[in-house]
Amino acid sequence: MIITEANSFISAIHERMPVLLNEEGADVWLSGKAGTELLKPAPDDALRMWPVSRRVSKPGNGDDPTWIEPVAIHAAAGPAKLFGLN
Repeated sequence: MIITEANSFISAIHERMPVLLNEEGADVWLSGKAGTELLKPAPDDALRMWPVSRRVSKPGNGDDPTWIEPVAIHAAAGPAKLFGLN
């Protein structure tokens, strides 16, 4: 995994993020023809964020595809509140 500085969307929860390459960027990177110009933060609209069940992070719970479905939270909670940064 290659890490870069966070874009403004992710910076609400962390200062770094993985580099995300589109198909063309991945092909160029894997061919060895690209340099560090591809290793930049993704556009702010490349990712989405929503609260999920607390069961997701508990070992031994197995796999359940419904765990990534959004769960209800207080309407005023933003990303920083969801991740305990306030």
